[in-house]
Amino acid sequence: MQHTVSIPFRGFDEHGEVRIYAHGLLPHWRQDGCTYFVTFRQADSVPQRVLAELEYERRLWLKKRGVDLECSEWKRQLAGIPKSDRRAYERLIAKRLNDELDFGHGSCLLQDAADAKIAGDAVLHFHGERVLTGDLVVMPNHVHALMTPLPGFELESVLHSIKGYSATMINRRRGRRGILWQRESYDHIVRDFEQLEAFQHYIARNPEKAGQDPRKCLHSPAIYHPAP
Repeated sequence: MQHTVSIPFRGFDEHGEVRIYAHGLLPHWRQDGCTYFVTFRQADSVPQRVLAELEYERRLWLKKRGVDLECSEWKRQLAGIPKSDRRAYERLIAKRLNDELDFGHGSCLLQDAADAKIAGDAVLHFHGERVLTGDLVVMPNHVHALMTPLPGFELESVLHSIKGYSATMINRRRGRRGILWQRESYDHIVRDFEQLEAFQHYIARNPEKAGQDPRKCLHSPAIYHPAP
């Protein structure tokens, strides 16, 4: 899987328009032209007890800060939480999820080289057409990638296509049925070049961090340059 490319990057604009979606453990912040650190995982990769704990903690954290997800004004309430608090919370949840993924729970179908290639090729398939795909690593039960949706495309729709196609192909190859990927993906807007480099480093080192042989995990690096 060869994919060393040069990609334009611009950081998050604190004063720019932001869209917020919430359909899982974390809110999803969207801004046109931004790059996202994306993680999608197998449906059995995090134990249900861990997910239940995180969901309970999420609701408690939001409630303490005056956010009622059942209220029509929840987006305004959420936006009123100081950015430093939101970021600290999101980092905490992300770390817990990533640590659980690296424990190697579940069937870990992507340990198989052919299945890993299907997943990696699916992520790269829309590069230059719907999204600019940067650094990428395929782990035994999850995938990390840096992705910048192109104008007219939303990250959700791109990931839906990637996950749908790869699930179909992997299931067909294995003669299996059922859900492969967890519905919700984790994503984080990359704020600046410093954070971009940190995510690139994380992606490159994830196999070693998880106790995997880096030579057996598909990894594709990228080069970024300032957007004009």
